[in-house]
Amino acid sequence: MVKAFAPVNIAWVKYMGKVNGKPANASFSMTLDDAGTHTEMKLLEDAGPLQFRWSGVGYVPDRFGQERAINFLKREAIWKNAILSLGYDYKEPQGIIEIETRNSVPAGTGIATSASGFAALTLSWLGIRLRSHLREWLLRYQEDEAARSLVSSLAGLGSGSACRSIEGPFVEWDPEDGTKVFHFEGEPFVDFILLLDQNPKKISSSQAHERVLSSPNFSGRAARVQKRLNDIKFAFGKKDLKALSGLVLDEAMDMHTLFSTSNPPFEYMNDASRLWVKRFQEQNLMLPSDHAVVTLDAGANVHVFVPLSEEKSWEELFSSQAGLLFVKSGMGRGARYDESASLRV
Repeated sequence: MVKAFAPVNIAWVKYMGKVNGKPANASFSMTLDDAGTHTEMKLLEDAGPLQFRWSGVGYVPDRFGQERAINFLKREAIWKNAILSLGYDYKEPQGIIEIETRNSVPAGTGIATSASGFAALTLSWLGIRLRSHLREWLLRYQEDEAARSLVSSLAGLGSGSACRSIEGPFVEWDPEDGTKVFHFEGEPFVDFILLLDQNPKKISSSQAHERVLSSPNFSGRAARVQKRLNDIKFAFGKKDLKALSGLVLDEAMDMHTLFSTSNPPFEYMNDASRLWVKRFQEQNLMLPSDHAVVTLDAGANVHVFVPLSEEKSWEELFSSQAGLLFVKSGMGRGARYDESASLRV
């Protein structure tokens, strides 16, 4: 058995739209701590044709989700190349693999569980494949930056943004150069995730990547994103939270405008999303400060990143709102193995 956890990563600069199969622009995200996906893989039989099945416990993807995951796990050329490049002996996989998955945030609602899910799948499957060297591999994964970089690249082949969940707390992903950790020396952030719609979204992120290409706003998107990314890095260097707040919210609204101007148009935001966004845009007097960094992914739920020193005042505000559900998570270090479980082989 191998057990892994991968956190969601929330993009402050969004990857949206693909050109020739690659992301149309660079992106930048914050990896969360304990919000994400726990995945456990068990090798039930070590002989016969390779088969994957879900345990039926916890989160079970729909048929499309299961097929997508299994197709990824069966792309044997990428796993063979990875195992050999890590210096381990290669063996063709066989037998029956049981998968059990649990999400600590609602899946399919625009909180990036596709990213955390594929990152956790990648770690778990590598652990199964390297089980004869598992103790060594667990230590190497922790200490070897090059090994984690390879894992990041693998995860991104399952779901593009999964490559950002391997490291943390801030990760920049350039489609040409891969991922790199962005070192931030300011006060830590806490993400309050306002759960404004917990139903699975009707338009998947994969569909959104295709549809936005029809938006008249898409042609200038890459240039706008690059400027914002540069400005965000500058604001980080200056520790200018007010500037960060404006830049990140502008970026989220830019992405959501792509949705509403696509052909056909579509929406993720709901009335509650719009109300909260308006409060932050207008710096409503009810807000504890103007330091919140606010964004939405491809969904209705709103992320409010606040400095750790302001956590209490923001939690009091959200707790005082009738009917508002939220979860919170701090800055995380990236995907990891549960060593106590993984060594029970």
